[in-house]
Amino acid sequence: MSRRQKIVDILKTRLQNISIANGFANDIVKVDEWAMSKLQDKDMPALVLRDTGSSVNNSVSASCSNRLQIEIDVLVSDKETTMQTLRTVMSDVLKAIGEESDDFYEYRTFDGDEVLVEHQDRLYAGTRMKFTVVYDSESWKI
Repeated sequence: MSRRQKIVDILKTRLQNISIANGFANDIVKVDEWAMSKLQDKDMPALVLRDTGSSVNNSVSASCSNRLQIEIDVLVSDKETTMQTLRTVMSDVLKAIGEESDDFYEYRTFDGDEVLVEHQDRLYAGTRMKFTVVYDSESWKI
């Protein structure tokens, strides 16, 4: 398994652990990696984790520094409190991602977010949260 996949797995596990029982403000119903199927109302609040790209700083040594771009979509639909729920889930995601890294990656940063709202038969809100994870790997390996 690649180091990149291990990082994605660690992040996915942290997101899956978001629950009131674990000290967070919300219970996340579903966490998907790249969401290959349409989410239903019963799946919300939901998180979709994607590793969208990377850049590599090669050196003459046997290792290189990788900057992995991560996007996490937060999707909620909670009747009258949709926007408040969105903000508390965003806070939960930051708390989960901000946990100690067990030295598996060097560091991570929160790079911002974009909020979208859609009115259908009910109110849906979402945000795309962007992160960068920096880690070292052997040359020619991700």
